[in-house]
Amino acid sequence: MRWWENCWALIAAMIAATVPLWFVQIPPLIDLLAHIGRYHIQLHLADSPALQAYWAFEWRLLGNLGVDLLMELLGRLFGVERGALIAAALLPPLMIWGMVRLARAAHDNIPPTVWAAFPFALAYPWQYGLVNYWMGTALALHALAFFWRRPTTGVANALLLGAVTLVLWVVHIYGCALFALLLGVRTLSMGPVKGWFPRTLRLWPLAAPLIPMLLIGYGERGAQETYGWFMWERKFGALMFTLRDQWQPLDIASLVFAVMLVYAAFRSRHFRFDRGLAFGALALLAAVAIIPFQALGSAFADGRLWPFVFIIGLLSIGTREGAPVSLSRWVAGGAAALFAIRLAATTIGFVAYDQEYTRHLKALDHIPHGSRIAVFVDFPCEVDWRRPRTDHLDGIAIVRRDVFTNAQWDVPGGQLLTPLGARGTRYNSDPSQLVRRRDCPEELRPVLAQKIAQFPRDRFDRVWVIGFRPETLPRYAGLTPLFADDRTILYRIDK
Repeated sequence: MRWWENCWALIAAMIAATVPLWFVQIPPLIDLLAHIGRYHIQLHLADSPALQAYWAFEWRLLGNLGVDLLMELLGRLFGVERGALIAAALLPPLMIWGMVRLARAAHDNIPPTVWAAFPFALAYPWQYGLVNYWMGTALALHALAFFWRRPTTGVANALLLGAVTLVLWVVHIYGCALFALLLGVRTLSMGPVKGWFPRTLRLWPLAAPLIPMLLIGYGERGAQETYGWFMWERKFGALMFTLRDQWQPLDIASLVFAVMLVYAAFRSRHFRFDRGLAFGALALLAAVAIIPFQALGSAFADGRLWPFVFIIGLLSIGTREGAPVSLSRWVAGGAAALFAIRLAATTIGFVAYDQEYTRHLKALDHIPHGSRIAVFVDFPCEVDWRRPRTDHLDGIAIVRRDVFTNAQWDVPGGQLLTPLGARGTRYNSDPSQLVRRRDCPEELRPVLAQKIAQFPRDRFDRVWVIGFRPETLPRYAGLTPLFADDRTILYRIDK
């Protein structure tokens, strides 16, 4: 057995994928910080009068519950912050394990090119904190590996297929969709065109999630709107962001490495492609082109598929019998080295984020338990490649102070949590915390001043401004500074 197929080497890769989160207290995954606040409300609403005054939480059936359900265990065992950190750390190795299983199912071995897919286990959707999505799609790879060579005929297989599809939908609707699309393409590619119809009919259990979706009226609420069709500039931008992390040259070079590997495999006689996975990658590419920017209330609906175009494309590559071992050794070694370099860069960057969070969160020493905080975060249209990850830092304030903030999402029918603290105003939920403009001016301080002048002061006790240098801000009437560091300032509202 070659080293890239060795069980211990693969386990080491999965463990290594968790290293960036070994040295931080708070996972610097953008949206996850808001989810952590929601997890705290989910677990402690019943025993906190302060939370009860500001939030409503109701369990309901949704196609977006993966880590929320997992936190019922991890949050109670380890606490909310530590439990969320563990959940975030589990997702990359779960994804890598799914890649390995799917490659083995397709090729009857583990090709060296599989290692080139490992960096995509920490792709931008994970970096952005789309944890339910990442969990659902990782599980979809495992489900696809299980059904890759399994017949779909017979009552038992049909029931099993329907049950797995329903579970994937509950974790995240995208996991269900990814599984259905790739299994469908695999089934169609197994024989001649004239047999497509009967083979397709055998996949009827994949429609099982339509039953709960119809029962709960999924997508009928106004907040779950769909828009942004064929926005090619955004789609190309999302492609460039596929591996966005700490250092643009490394991230773009990693993407180019994957593209060149696919191209070289296509041109070389030493490699071959599994038809099911190769056509699946093309189907995903078509899906990126067809799906709008926002679908059923979920933004970044098209761009979040880019990592799987690469993952499935790379997993489709196998080596032909008689291919030089030296070639496989170079491919696996180069891919493993790139993976290690990327993990080192991510780890260093995450430590820096954690230090920034620790500095900013000293503001909580000046926030009484049960306060109401109006949060305003610098959100320019053009930011450095290594962007600040403070869009939802207030989620930690919810955990540590049982506060209300205006940065949680309010999506009727699409979220378990409903913000109440400033209901009826424009400052009750996300994105009211973001200081931005559509025309992307360089100067956002006038926008901040406008927000501070307009927000309902009777609904809040504190104002927390994040991302602006305090010395560049004027004195705001009726606000008394309580704390400041290099990029945040906390005010008390004078009443």
